[in-house]
Amino acid sequence: MIDYKKIGFKCGLELHQELSGRKLFCECSTENKEEKLMLEFKRKLRAVAGESGEIDVAAAYEQLRNRIFIYHGYEGEFCLVDMDSEPPHRVNKDALETALALALLLKMDIPDAIQVMRKTVADGSACSGFQRTMVVGLGSKDSFIETSRGVVRLSQLNLEEDACKIEKREGNKVYYSLSRQGIPLLELGTEADIKDPLHAKEVAEKIGMIFRSFPSVKRGIGTIRQDINISIKGGPRIEIKGWQDLRTLHKLIENETLRHVNLLKIRDELKNVRKLKRIETEIKEVTYVFKNTKSAVISKIVNKGGKVFAAVARGFSGLAKKELCPGKTFGKELAEYAMAYGANGIIHSDENLEKYKLVEEFKNLEKIFNAAEEDLIFIVAEKEFIAKNAINAVVKRIKYSLNGIPEETRVPDHQNIYTRYARPLPGANRLYPETDVELIIITDKILKKIRIPELISEKAIRFEKEYGLSPEYSLQVAKEDSEFFEELVKEFKNLDSNFIANSILNVPKEIKKRYNANIENIKKKDIKKVLSYINNKILPKDAITELMLKVANREEINLEEFKISEEKLEKDIKNIVEKYPNLSFNALMGEVMKKYRGKVSGKKVAEILKKYLKKI
Repeated sequence: MIDYKKIGFKCGLELHQELSGRKLFCECSTENKEEKLMLEFKRKLRAVAGESGEIDVAAAYEQLRNRIFIYHGYEGEFCLVDMDSEPPHRVNKDALETALALALLLKMDIPDAIQVMRKTVADGSACSGFQRTMVVGLGSKDSFIETSRGVVRLSQLNLEEDACKIEKREGNKVYYSLSRQGIPLLELGTEADIKDPLHAKEVAEKIGMIFRSFPSVKRGIGTIRQDINISIKGGPRIEIKGWQDLRTLHKLIENETLRHVNLLKIRDELKNVRKLKRIETEIKEVTYVFKNTKSAVISKIVNKGGKVFAAVARGFSGLAKKELCPGKTFGKELAEYAMAYGANGIIHSDENLEKYKLVEEFKNLEKIFNAAEEDLIFIVAEKEFIAKNAINAVVKRIKYSLNGIPEETRVPDHQNIYTRYARPLPGANRLYPETDVELIIITDKILKKIRIPELISEKAIRFEKEYGLSPEYSLQVAKEDSEFFEELVKEFKNLDSNFIANSILNVPKEIKKRYNANIENIKKKDIKKVLSYINNKILPKDAITELMLKVANREEINLEEFKISEEKLEKDIKNIVEKYPNLSFNALMGEVMKKYRGKVSGKKVAEILKKYLKKI
């Protein structure tokens, strides 16, 4: 069990929420359907100096990787602005107003003039090599959210362009879709006031609720993402980009914290137990050792003209197999640095070499390096350019082990719920002004016109009081479609609000689960028509499931088949009672409802059934 206070745990979140409508600096759709491919083109990016005149370290790293980026443009979802072949248009007014409303709601300080900036992005996820971003709100003494663990201060609100989505990777080529690039994105950051992983989850849930109180926000997987900043005592800040699963956010943070703790333990072992002041390393090209190898992995690369590079790290034996967090060893972590440069990873002497059929080859490498038992040997096999960069990256990371935790940006592995190395942590050198967009002047007149929406949490409380909704339904309706719910309540005075809520929330889910029905066919006008039959007492409430099922299956609703005479109903119930004289009341109810479910009310069936049971 980690004592988060004792280890000096610090954590802040940056939450990103996509907005609907049109893109931030052009008129393209934000629907992100990617239906009809219209264009493919290639780019290679290089790093440029930022506002300070220096090249950002993360951008320089990406340039060294020497990758080719291939972009796909889909109909209606890209244009010359996305391709960086035309200047940006005026900022999306609706998106800006949403950002300003959020800043007002959170009591942030709004600048008098908003300067659009370019943020260098050299990993290909922005076709132009940069994203446009602007500060819309800065934290004030009143900018915070209340949580069960105290207040969490809010630091900054930005409105920016979303990045491209990766479609696939092939060697040194990365394929991107332009459909997501340029979608308006709210970015809200907190101070490092989060006390532990579960607290982080609570904060993310609350900010997510605030975001989704705005009607213009997009919904669905990938439309809201969390970046996490973490540090512990004795280590730097680590940034984790793009976590999407709120349910497991706390587990990711727990595993990342464990990684930090164990990296510091490795540092301490190197210094205090192994007494190393520096880690001596040596790199050699050793392809000839693997000329007749039985390892299928290595022989395949060598036969295609690839090279094998080997390195020794003196005094490092045993550390590569140490576990950093569940499912991840330090060896796996080292392999990620090689993979960042295009290699498949590394093979090292702390592993079971028999599974790779490389026992004899590593014995030869021990002789070549004059390695002792306490030394670690590892290899990288790839095209020469890739292998050289990869093995140098791993050697550099091993040497840094004496310092502890490297300052870097990491990406999540959603399957294993831990992080992987992505690139060095970017700095201020990545920002510079966007000269193609004029300053946006924010006046009191503009701010007075901004309308702040009712929060989902406040709306849920109002629904309980105003409509007598259950707490469960109140929160669910407030989250999903509150406007439609209120419209139905006002129109259908004879229907209970909880029945209406159940009809729009649960009935479609039930028929999808039970009958595998296509509930996409159920439109708002259909729900209104169905509820009108029940509101006007043409059909009983019990008919709601059958009616919705017919709509989902695109079947005509024939009211006659729902009309059952009381005489026929009584006759059938009498026959069922006589046929099953030993069945309980509930069992008899079940038999009757098999035939009449949705056509008569359960209440009516119960009344008639009790009458006949008394006669027996």
